Amino acid sequence: MKIRPADQNDVDTMVRIIGHHATEGLMLPRSHGALYEALPRYIVADHDGEIVGCGSLEPYSSEVAEIYGVATAPDVSPRGTGTAIVKALIERARHENLSQVFALTLAPAFFQKMGFRIVEHKDLPMKVWRDCVSCPKFGNCDEIAMVLDLN
Repeated sequence: MKIRPADQNDVDTMVRIIGHHATEGLMLPRSHGALYEALPRYIVADHDGEIVGCGSLEPYSSEVAEIYGVATAPDVSPRGTGTAIVKALIERARHENLSQVFALTLAPAFFQKMGFRIVEHKDLPMKVWRDCVSCPKFGNCDEIAMVLDLN
């Protein structure tokens, strides 16, 4: 499996993978337009020429970024695909000299295995006021906020 930057040819598959998990209520959907706009920040997992996962690193400041949009293709992703994507995003964050990454997730154990710790949503004010206020789950969010210090 190869982790590489996403390109325009990957967007349809990324929309399908994310959409599958969104219909199960596990993540928010992403439109083609939203993915094209964020494409430079996305990476994909490529297994024998097939896209089997994706994820992105969204900067919030010169020190902090969010790992988001992490999803793997159901039934075809090799074991460890999600971990490989998150580790690659953490390495990107380190390369960009960020001091912290965070994620909002319904799978806290997955992130805890990689050293993330649970925090309160209020500990991420930049996320809450920039994105959460327009989210359909705002005020009734079931996601768990998690942080990884990179220093």
